[in-house]
Amino acid sequence: MLNYRPMGKTELEVSEIGFGVWTLVSGRWGTFSEDAAIDLLRKAYDAGINYYDVSPLDGAGLGEQILGKAFADKRELVILSTKVGRTDGGQDFSPAAVRKSVEDSLARMGTPYIDALQLHYPDAAAAGNPALWSTLEDLRTEGKIRYYGLALGPGPVGLDEARIAMRKYDLALIQVYYNLLEQEAGRKFFPVALEIKQSMAVRAPHAGGVLEGDPATATAFPCDGDLQVKDPAWVASAAKRASSLTWIHEPKGMTMEQAALKFILSEETVASVLPNIYREDQLATYAAVSDFENFSQAELGEIAEQFRRGFGVA
Repeated sequence: MLNYRPMGKTELEVSEIGFGVWTLVSGRWGTFSEDAAIDLLRKAYDAGINYYDVSPLDGAGLGEQILGKAFADKRELVILSTKVGRTDGGQDFSPAAVRKSVEDSLARMGTPYIDALQLHYPDAAAAGNPALWSTLEDLRTEGKIRYYGLALGPGPVGLDEARIAMRKYDLALIQVYYNLLEQEAGRKFFPVALEIKQSMAVRAPHAGGVLEGDPATATAFPCDGDLQVKDPAWVASAAKRASSLTWIHEPKGMTMEQAALKFILSEETVASVLPNIYREDQLATYAAVSDFENFSQAELGEIAEQFRRGFGVA
């Protein structure tokens, strides 16, 4: 049975496993009819998942529309998170663009409020713009958003700016890219989150599919919500590392894909992890992760050391 964790200092509690709606509308994980997508979202809710993450870019707004239809009768029972700032042509974090994006998202989801609004890969100029943060506060005062936070891309871009924003503003959630095989730069946010009692949501827990049950199929897809195809050389090396990780999951009676999630959930600042969900059978597999004990600090320390050594794979 899924456990629930507080979203930072908010009163919200989110399921340890969240659902990123990008899998249902990008076309990269198969084609879903609207009815099929809504059915899978509702089955996810029945499995205990109450946290759903989306972006206006997911299916050019289709992700938000499907999410709104799936939970029109359960709005108070789910936590909906969407994003602002990224456009098809790049980015626009101006106050006017942010406000319009929020209004459009509200209309597509058919809801009067967004639980958690995230700045989507903000750069230094955006993070340092007082007018942007003032706009977010205004939107919260108006009741259109309950909380706001950051969604950060893979790699070091925005690392320093994001850590400054974490300490300066009352953020509800920081979403980062992080997994067993790709621990930098995401790991650098955990100490800050612990220091200021903010929480993290983690995407890409299966490293673009390498740590899933069928990596031969999953690694043919882009790396999670970032929609960047994995380099074949990286995939080959990562697959070798993944095959050497039986010592992480077998003693605990977990599959590799479950252990990849439990590894992340063993970090006390993590509120929820967002695996790619595109099949009904994944719901039970991922929900069962809550039934296993967390990795101990000693075990996490050993994993960190082995990561530094490349898990014994050149």
